[in-house]
Amino acid sequence: MSAVFTSMAALVRSGSRIVAARALFGSTLVIFNEIFASWGVRTDYVDGHELAQWEEALATPADVVFFETPSNPMQDLVDVVRVSELAHAAGAIVIVDNVFATPVLQRPLTQGADVTVYSATKHIDGQGRVLGGAILGSHEYIDGPVQTLIRNTGPSLSPFNAWVLLKGLETLALRVRAQTAAALQVATWLEEQPGVATVRYPFLASHPQHALATTQMSGGGTIVTFDLAVPGTDPDVAKRSTFAFLDALRVVAISNNLGDAKSLVTHPATTTHRKLGPAGRAAVGISESTVRLSIGLEDPLDLVEDVARALAAVRG
Repeated sequence: MSAVFTSMAALVRSGSRIVAARALFGSTLVIFNEIFASWGVRTDYVDGHELAQWEEALATPADVVFFETPSNPMQDLVDVVRVSELAHAAGAIVIVDNVFATPVLQRPLTQGADVTVYSATKHIDGQGRVLGGAILGSHEYIDGPVQTLIRNTGPSLSPFNAWVLLKGLETLALRVRAQTAAALQVATWLEEQPGVATVRYPFLASHPQHALATTQMSGGGTIVTFDLAVPGTDPDVAKRSTFAFLDALRVVAISNNLGDAKSLVTHPATTTHRKLGPAGRAAVGISESTVRLSIGLEDPLDLVEDVARALAAVRG
C-alpha cells in the first residue's frame, strides 16, 4: 500500500482533485476518504466500467485519475486508452493499479497511463515471502516528487526484500502465463456448475467487457471471482454457506494474498473489502457469497476436483 499511497501523495496537496473508479481495494479507499480528505484533497468516484461517467467527471479539471483494471475482486475493466485521453485533457496524471493483470498481461504505460503501481507482494514475489511495492513512471516523476517523498519519509524496501523480489521477477512471466491458462480452465468449468451463480473472469465470453479485455490484455489473469448459488436472500445464511465452502477446500488455502504459486481463496466481504461496509460492497457487486480464487501452479484438474468437493459439501 505504500506504493499506492506514495504514487499519489507525491502529487496532491490541499485543494487537489482526484477522480477514481469506485471499485478499489479497501485500504485504497481509506487513503482517499480518510487520509487525503484530511489534507483537503477531494475525491470523486465513478463506476470505472462506465465511460460516460468518466466523461462527465473529467469535463472539469483534475489532478490525478486512479483506477484498478481489472478491479479487485469483481474484475471490472477500465478502458485505459480512452480514460487516459480524457484525463490528460482535464490536466490529470493517470495512475493504474495493474496488480491483477501484471506487466505480463497488460502494459498501461504503453496505453496512455502515466504511472503504474504494483503490490510486489503478489505475483512479483509469487510465494508469499515478503512485503513490497513498485511505482513505475517517467524519470521526471520518479526522480522528482516520488524520490523526495520516499527519501524523507522512509517507505522503502529492505535490501533482502528487494533481492527476493528481483529473484521473483526472473520467473514472473513463466508463472503468470501458466496460472492464467489454468485460471481460464477453472473459470470455464465453474460456469457449468449448478452450485455457482455467476463467474467473473475477463477472458470468458460471458464477461460484460470481454471485447475490451481481449483488446487491452493478452490474457485474463490468474484470478477467478464467482458467487455461490445460495438459496434465499439472508446475508447471514449466504456468509455461513460461503464459509462452509472455503473450509471444505483441501488443496486451495484460505489467505488474503493472491498471485502466489499456491492457489489461495478469500471471502472479500469479511477481509479485503470489509471496510467498504454493506452499501459500499453492494455498489461494486460484492456479496456475502462472493469468492475470490487466486489460481496457483497446481494441476488444474486437482483444483477442479478440490472445488467440486467443496461445492458438494455445501449442498450436503
